[in-house]
Amino acid sequence: MALKADLRHFLDEEGNELKLTEQAKTVFKFLTKIVSSVSENIEQPLIDVDLKCNTRAHGLSCKGSIEAAYIEIGMIEWHCDTCEAAGTISNWQGSKWDNQERTIH
Repeated sequence: MALKADLRHFLDEEGNELKLTEQAKTVFKFLTKIVSSVSENIEQPLIDVDLKCNTRAHGLSCKGSIEAAYIEIGMIEWHCDTCEAAGTISNWQGSKWDNQERTIH
């Protein structure tokens, strides 16, 4: 089953991290690492994120690595290269973890 995450669910109105449970913090850190890596390399078709699958939740034994990509509808898709873990991240643009280069016209 895919994890469909909206980054806004973890943030207050100013874009700061809400007070989260330990489990939610773990998931949030996992997601923001993906957002940061993908947005830095937004033009690449697939990014090897420096992140292991088992870091998304305590007690997971999968040692696979996370791969992710930006998709045209403004979302980030990610998956584990070993197990069936996968998901999407929406509403990440403009967050503190959005590392896209900005151009002023």
